[in-house]
Formats: sequence, structure tokens, C-alpha cells
Amino acid sequence: MTRSFFLAAVGAVLALLLAAGCASERPIIEVREEARDFEGMGLASYRQGEFDQAITSFERALEQNQRVGNFEGIASNLLNIARCYLHYGLYDNAERLADEAVEIYREAGGPGGMADGYALLATIRTRGNRYDQAMELLERSLELYDRAGDRSGRASALNSMGSIHLKRGEYEQAADLIDRAIGLYKKEKNHGGLAGACNNKGYLLQLQGDREAMEWYLLALEEERYIENSLGISSDLHNIAGLHKETGDYDRALFYYKRALEVNRQLELVQRIESDLQNVIDMLRVLGRDEEARTYLQALEELQAPSSY
Repeated sequence: MTRSFFLAAVGAVLALLLAAGCASERPIIEVREEARDFEGMGLASYRQGEFDQAITSFERALEQNQRVGNFEGIASNLLNIARCYLHYGLYDNAERLADEAVEIYREAGGPGGMADGYALLATIRTRGNRYDQAMELLERSLELYDRAGDRSGRASALNSMGSIHLKRGEYEQAADLIDRAIGLYKKEKNHGGLAGACNNKGYLLQLQGDREAMEWYLLALEEERYIENSLGISSDLHNIAGLHKETGDYDRALFYYKRALEVNRQLELVQRIESDLQNVIDMLRVLGRDEEARTYLQALEELQAPSSY
């Protein structure tokens, strides 16, 4: 997961965008099926936090869709690559690809695709603390999801709007939107979406000092485990540990920080590993287990040491 890889990945996507479509000697249906297979592989890698592999698979799907002029497929691939870039903080590149996808959907796609594009752009705006712009985009996506009859999409937009109200400290508005999202996700049996909304509910209650926050974090973890979403499991374990830390239950906080560390080591997510190691060290020191803390401190120092390559 080096900077050179990300720059190369960005360059590869831009090259695909600029490349002229080549005629395919294979039947169009066969090429489209191969593109769907690559996209499926990319989504599986994405859920496991393997973003470099996900980008590679999405690029392969994009290449196949461009060969046969499958515009909706192209737009979907661009959005997926943009989502990967978000996880690496490449916001400008993510925004550029999302804008491109929305333009394609506007000309040759249905309202659901455009709604996905607006929702992703809203996420990018939210990361940049541009809340008014994000809310406007989510309102547009909500209308489009309704036109498409996409209740899971509607739930996602409502949950994202709730997140913005949370960031603004507008808890009553946040609670209403998040609860509505939870209800829709349950009806659709959308486990991944429900996990995200439960996390939001837990965070809202935690901010309000409500002990029921833990119940919602545990529900989120259960949903993520059901769909084997390692990235979500990592976040849930971190949230649960943080709440135990906040309430002074340092033994349980240590337990969950260690579990989060195990997941993130498997995912090779360096920033999360660093955070987990520091949290484990802090908890061990609070508990007076300094010798064990030194072992984790050594691991942290080795991880942060400049590469010899």
C-alpha cells in the first residue's frame, strides 16, 4: 500500500477514461459478464479492506465495459474505484471519478445510478466539512432513490443525513433520520446498511451519555459478522472498545482493542494498526501492565520506522 501504487492506480484509471474503445471480437454479452465477474471480485476485496486488489479488479471491469460501450457499467466501476480512493484520502481523485460517473448516468442511466453518484459526492463533501453542500446532494439523491423505488438507497441517504446532523450536534434531527433508516434497512434485510445505521445510533446515544449505546454497537457487530465484512467488524470492535474506555472498564476496552488489532493486521491497514497498538499500550499502562505494554510499544516503533527500501 505505497504512495507509488496509488499514483499508478490513479494514472491507470485516467488512462482508461481517455482511451478510445476498441472493438471486441467476442459477443457483447460475454464481455459484459466478464466485467460483472471482475466487479464482483472487486466488491469482495473491498469488503475485506483489500483496496489495492479491489482497484485492480474494478479497473479490469472498467476496461471490459469500455470495450462494448456499456455506459452504466462504466459509471458503476468509476464509483467503486472512487470509493476505494476515499479510504486512502485521495479526495480530489475520488471526486473527479464520481463527477464523471454522474455525468454518464445523467446521459445514459437510470435514477438509481445518479443517486449513488450524488450520495458518494455527498460523502466527499462531508469529509471536507462542507455540510451544506453534502446535505443538498443527499436531498437530490433521496428524490432519485424514490423515483427508482430503491428503499435501501433511501435508507442510506437518510442515514448519511443523520450523520451530518450528528456532526452538527443536532441530535433530535439525527435520531429521527437514523431511526427511519434502521426501519427501512430491516424491511429490506440489508445487513450492511443496517450495521452502519446501528453504529450511528450507538454513537448518537454515546454522545448523549445513554448506556444503550453499547447495545447498538453490538448489534452493528452482529450484522457485520453476518455478511463477513472485515472492515466493518474492525470499526465495530474499535467503537465498542472506545465506549468501554469511556466508562472506565479498561479490561474490556483492552480486550476489544486487541481484537480490532488482530482484524486490522489481517487487513494490513497500517493507520488502523497504529491506532490499535497505541490504544492497547494506553490500556495496559492504565492497568499497570507495563512489561506487556513494552512489547506492543516495540511493535509500534517497528511499524513506524522508516523503510529501508
